[in-house]
Amino acid sequence: MPRRSKTPETVAATQPRFLVEPDGFLNVPVSRKTRDDIHHLKKSMRVSSQAEVIEKAVAIVRAIDLAARGEE
Repeated sequence: MPRRSKTPETVAATQPRFLVEPDGFLNVPVSRKTRDDIHHLKKSMRVSSQAEVIEKAVAIVRAIDLAARGEE
């Protein structure tokens, strides 16, 4: 049975929103340890890119920050 080709709609439905609607790029220097840790988190989180690791990590830290301040 042949594989169905991917259409933009099916690709968008399977991608996280930040990949579908990127809003910018971060280009910052990091230490070797940080780069290695991001690589390990990529495997642990079972994601396919460093961008996804950063997106998830920021969301987690932001949620902790809001909870600590008693905000939503």
